[in-house]
Parts: sequence; C-alpha cells; structure tokens
Amino acid sequence: MKRYLLRILKAIAQLLSYSYCGLLIAYFILRVLFWDRLWIVAFLSSFIPWLFFPIFLLPLGGLIPRKQKWFSIGSSIACLILIGWLHHHYFSPESGQFKSNSHDSLTVKVLCLNASWWHTTKEALVDLINREKPDIIFLQETTRGNTHDVLPEIEESYPYKFFSPRLGMFSRYPIEAKEKINLANHQEFQQRVIVNINQQPVVLYNMQTTAPWIRPQKIGPGLTIPVYQYGDRTAEIADFLQRIETETLPVIAAGDLNFTDQSQDYALVASRLKDAFKISGFGFGFTWPHGWPLSDLIKVTNWKLKVPLFRIDYIWYSPHWQSHSSHVLKPVGSEHLPITTQLTLLTPRETSKKS
Repeated sequence: MKRYLLRILKAIAQLLSYSYCGLLIAYFILRVLFWDRLWIVAFLSSFIPWLFFPIFLLPLGGLIPRKQKWFSIGSSIACLILIGWLHHHYFSPESGQFKSNSHDSLTVKVLCLNASWWHTTKEALVDLINREKPDIIFLQETTRGNTHDVLPEIEESYPYKFFSPRLGMFSRYPIEAKEKINLANHQEFQQRVIVNINQQPVVLYNMQTTAPWIRPQKIGPGLTIPVYQYGDRTAEIADFLQRIETETLPVIAAGDLNFTDQSQDYALVASRLKDAFKISGFGFGFTWPHGWPLSDLIKVTNWKLKVPLFRIDYIWYSPHWQSHSSHVLKPVGSEHLPITTQLTLLTPRETSKKS
C-alpha cells in the first residue's frame, strides 16, 4: 500500500513539474512573439515574479525518478538563473551608479498615495504628511475628506494645491499653471501642473489609468469566456507618452498606473521616463492590495488580503533628475501603500553624461 501510494505521489509530482515547465516555455515563446498583444500573456505577466517561484521546487521533482537526473540538473540551473534575475531586477538599485557633483543641486521629496476613497482618513493622511514631510504630494481616488478637509491642517506648509475629481495635489512650491486632462478621452481624470521650484519650472503629472479586469467576452454562438481586458489603459498610456514627447521641462509623473513592471505598457513608459523605485528602491516594492476584500472576486467570502502582491503605484521622472532613497511606506488605511522618493535635479552636463 505504501509503495503504491508513493508511486502515485511520484506520478503527480512528475505531472505537475512537466506541466509547469511546459507552461513556462509556452509563456516565454508567446511573450517573445506577442507580449501584451495577447491577453493571456498580459495576464500571466501580471503575476511575475510569483509565476517563477515554483522553479525553486523543480529540483526536488527531479530527484524522484533516478533515471531523470537531467531534470534535476536542468532545474537547478534554472534556479541559479532565477536567483540572478531576481537580484538584478529587484535587489540591485541603480542610484549608486551615478551621483551629482553639484553641492547646490535642487532636491525635492515626492509622496504618492492612492487614498482608496474614504479608506484613508483625514487624520491618517495628515499624520503621514507630517511624518514624511514631502515637498510635493500626489493623491488619487480622493474624497473631500482627504483633500479639502486636510487643507486646514497642512496649509501653512503646503499653501499651493490643485483639486479635481478623484485627484488632489499639494505643493510647497507655487503652481504657475494647472489643467485637468482625460487621457485618450476616457472617464479617468489626470492632472498636469507646472510648479516653480526655486525659479525652475517643473511639469507634474498626477495620474490614474483605467484598471484592467477579467470580464466575460462572447467568442461564438452561445460561448462566452472570461478575458483579461486592459485596452483602455494601453490607450491612456499611449496618449500620456505622446504628451511626454512634447515636454521640454523636467517632468515628474506619479500615480496608480494599474500595471506591473512586466507589462508592455510599463516597458513603453520606461523607454521615456525613469522608474524611481527601480533606480533607488530595494526589493519587490509591492503596493497593492492591502486590505482588499476578496469578495470582489469570490462573493461567498469576507476575507481581506493583508499582504500586497503587486506593484502598480509609481513615481516616474525625466532624465533631468536622479532618484535617491525610494521607499514603500507603511499602510495608512488605503488598499494602496504610499510611496516616496527623493529627486535631485541634474545639471545639463550631468544629464548628458547620464544619458
């Protein structure tokens, strides 16, 4: 009986190992050929690095059949490659590779938070601002309680503000121009602001893109399947990048972009702007979901996710800047964790050398 049970366990282990390897091979081939043009690839990419972690279990599966040592060796090599990739991508900040030599460089601290509407109270937001003391604050999914009602508590330090539907911005520096925009003419709102930081005009974008979701799609008579839909976000990112191409001033863009760092939309933004956390952060930098109700997916449960699994909140900047000390902060009630970074404005010579 024990021998029979062991054979069943070996067969299950082999089946799972080979199926997982097949999935990875198919994923990499489709990613090279299509990337986000194929929705299943875009969906699976959202779960990286989680999708890769079972690789660490593969060598154990290869030890079961004695005649398949090649599987153990191959999977061990895959583990080493994965460790190297994780170290390079998440645990090797680039900020130490370049430092400004100017002693009077302009430095600003940026704070970004998706407030998740009423989940972030006025008291929690004021405490966060007083603790971090940022120079510029980007807020998304705001209510009057975490914009207008916060103002009396911080107005002395942040006399300049811009509120629009679902968004808010506080600044220590004068706002010279401001506009509400709708990327790709969609329902989501964004803000574009020009602030004067010690006589240096700087363009700010406060952003939230349309969140992708799994929705039913009819593919034939009487046949409907769940499909990962993200086209609205991609159109908004395309519009945003067209605007970035026309900007001549230093740019800082922050917000909830609703993509992970393995999406094609991320790669497009990263081809023009720098990701502050990737440059000067350490670790995975997951920001969402903290306290997100699983009932949005599974109606019969009242559980909440207490550990963030994805990084979808970002601070981006143009090559005029260098990022230092990027961090994901402790929760303040929102389903999103706050993020912060410190940016130093480079001289034209440093910008040219850096690029």
